[in-house]
Amino acid sequence: MELGVQVIGDYDHVRSVAAMCEDAGIAAVALADHYLYGESPQEWSAPAYDSLVQTAALARDTSSVELVMLVSPITFRHPAVYAKTITTVDEISDGRFVFGLGTGWHGGEHEVFGFEYPPMASRFEWLEDALGYLRVYLDDPREGYEGSYWSLAAQDIKPTARRDLRLMVGGGGPLKTPTLVGRYANEYNLYHHESDGIDERLGVMRRSAEDAGRDPNDILVTTCYPMVGGADEAEIEAFLGDLGERRGLTPEEMREKFADRITIASWDVHAEKLAELDGLGFERVYLQGLASVPWAVESALAALGD
Repeated sequence: MELGVQVIGDYDHVRSVAAMCEDAGIAAVALADHYLYGESPQEWSAPAYDSLVQTAALARDTSSVELVMLVSPITFRHPAVYAKTITTVDEISDGRFVFGLGTGWHGGEHEVFGFEYPPMASRFEWLEDALGYLRVYLDDPREGYEGSYWSLAAQDIKPTARRDLRLMVGGGGPLKTPTLVGRYANEYNLYHHESDGIDERLGVMRRSAEDAGRDPNDILVTTCYPMVGGADEAEIEAFLGDLGERRGLTPEEMREKFADRITIASWDVHAEKLAELDGLGFERVYLQGLASVPWAVESALAALGD
């Protein structure tokens, strides 16, 4: 099973983490596309950058690691903007870019920046329409596309996208997300870790792919794993301390804040958890939270990278 590391922050930090990952032979570096981070207005003053711009810069500052957008919300940009952006970033990176698209979930950032944020059912309609648009654009724009919300005139558009440029769709639902993955995507980021339900979702994805005339075995199955760790309890406390310092929280307060959402454990325990995910059929795991503390990245990759 491959490992990826998701990172956010200013570009010097992002570039530094990407360099660590590349040196360690990690498969992928992923960025998150948000205009605000955190769950409350008190946290929204933390810096947030345009991750697609950062990815384009990483494309020149790295040479081998895969670069993944995990994920952009369809509410942020017209599919044509995504189409041109992803083909441009992919060209800059010499074919190392994976583009993830989703419905969006952070209502606060939409309200603050004035993005339209319709109910989830409508966002899924937008997502399906955008994926249809992007699939045609990437495969052969001369076919054109006429959707419910967006259209693409039949035209020989240059530059031509790389034939194996991957589209990712992520989510945890049992029906809509795996159905869209099967029809349009090349990577399924399944945010669901319980053994009960994974086979069901993978089955929906595979049937959807077959119905669309696609090979489900060509779809990479991945997940995300939020984590805080260390070689021992002292390192874990140091990690929580560094992570909490910018939030004005003590290590104990950080434990309480993230207890239900992030696995806080030693690298040995994390290695066992990753082995469980491997056994559930995941082919790649993106480590989340780890990259917030640079020294912890080196410690974790030394412990988990093999």
